[in-house]
Amino acid sequence: MAKKSSSSGGSELNLDSLMDAVTNVVGVLMIVFVVMALNTARVVQKILSDLPPVTEEEHKQMKDKVDALPPPVADPKKLDEEKLKIETQLKKIVEDLKTIDTSDLAAKAKSMDLDEYKKQLEARKKEREEQKAASEKLLAEVERLKALLDQTPIYQPPPSKYVRLPNPRPYPEKPNETRVLVAKQGVLSFNQPKFVQPIIDGIEKVKSQLEYQRVEYAPFAKLVEKILGPLATKAWPEIAPLVNRMQIEQVAEAYKALATAGITPTKQILEAIADISMKTKGGSAGANMVVTADAIVAATKGSMAEWVALDPSRDPATPIIKATASGGKVTFAWGAKTTEVKANPKDVLDYFVKDLAKMKGIEDASKARTIYDGARIAALLQRAATNPLLTGSYTFEVDPQPTLAYTRLALKPKGGGGETVEALKQPNSAYIRLLRDVKADPNGVVLFQVMPDAFDAYLEARKVADEVGVAATWDFLAKLDITVNLTAYEIQRLAPAGTARPRPGGTAPVGIAPPKKTLD
Repeated sequence: MAKKSSSSGGSELNLDSLMDAVTNVVGVLMIVFVVMALNTARVVQKILSDLPPVTEEEHKQMKDKVDALPPPVADPKKLDEEKLKIETQLKKIVEDLKTIDTSDLAAKAKSMDLDEYKKQLEARKKEREEQKAASEKLLAEVERLKALLDQTPIYQPPPSKYVRLPNPRPYPEKPNETRVLVAKQGVLSFNQPKFVQPIIDGIEKVKSQLEYQRVEYAPFAKLVEKILGPLATKAWPEIAPLVNRMQIEQVAEAYKALATAGITPTKQILEAIADISMKTKGGSAGANMVVTADAIVAATKGSMAEWVALDPSRDPATPIIKATASGGKVTFAWGAKTTEVKANPKDVLDYFVKDLAKMKGIEDASKARTIYDGARIAALLQRAATNPLLTGSYTFEVDPQPTLAYTRLALKPKGGGGETVEALKQPNSAYIRLLRDVKADPNGVVLFQVMPDAFDAYLEARKVADEVGVAATWDFLAKLDITVNLTAYEIQRLAPAGTARPRPGGTAPVGIAPPKKTLD
């Protein structure tokens, strides 16, 4: 069928061509129908002409057979009416087709790019495959997690814990502390005053035997040689006599200060400086021979400021120490007593050694201080450590510390000496009895020392303490071993203390005090 060009530039489909095609189809169908009808008539005539003559009975039999046949599918008249109806509907459809606007359809058909749609289709297929793979992976992970979840035991929350809010309160000025060492298994109490008192009582009975009976150079060799170097052996005879009343470290430093200034140190001069240092600023148990020796050396050189700075008076308006230089002389005053000497090193030194050191109240002042032989105390304590009546729930041994001026004991709890967490909760447990004793003491305090893995046990022990109503606080304890310092008995240091040398005037180095304890 020829395609007819459109006046609209080819943008619309040609409906005339479509109508021609439909008409041709209908015409052909009608012709075919007529031909088939004619052929049918000829066939019927031929059949009738070819039929052999029949009798009346045979005709009746055939008629009966024909009557027995089902009626025709359609009446020819009805077929004609149906045909006319179809033609009418066809004409109407053709007219409707002529009025359809096919411009949008044509535009869309023209804009279609088959290759582009193929690419998009492939991309969608690929995306679908990727999503399918991802979905399968997620489903597999879900199944794996379900399997793990089925194998996971049901979570059982731990039992509730006792929790309390802290209540900071002032610590007693003179606390009687009872330590409660808290381990994972339970608690172990330790009252330091009660533990130390029997030891102190034993030392008091024989303390006169614990002083130096004979002073050996060997124990002090490293200390003295570090301070004096080559002068150590020469200085030892002058230093050793002060071993029972002054720290050898300070005596050696004072010896060095005198020797450096050109003054020959003697036992008499060192004893005088020791007695004077007990009465100057920072004296008594905090006596410092080094500062006093430096001040005396400065005075022999004409500078009195260092000596005046050691004035022990608490009222600046009424000083005890005075020193003025005028006309080649120096006037020293100690309280109401005044002494005038020539302003030369020998006479100034003689004032301190022969005049001031011989004054009542200053002479032999250093003898009031006793320094004990650490080796003798250690031997005594080692023997005491074997006495079960002294040790109680602990064993102890001497822990030598050459830089300390007192003896340190290292304590370890004995096996089975404490109570378990369950036992301490019993109404008449030793732990509860201990808490009641502490509560009865106005200055009694329980100090819980908790090991890192024992906080749960501490909570249980603290709950019982709160129920009793005892004053308490706590801190961490790295290990169950504890130390006790016997500061009541000063011993000689055998190594430098490592502290900074005090400034002139006896003032101590500035330091930051640790935070004060509080009850919680």
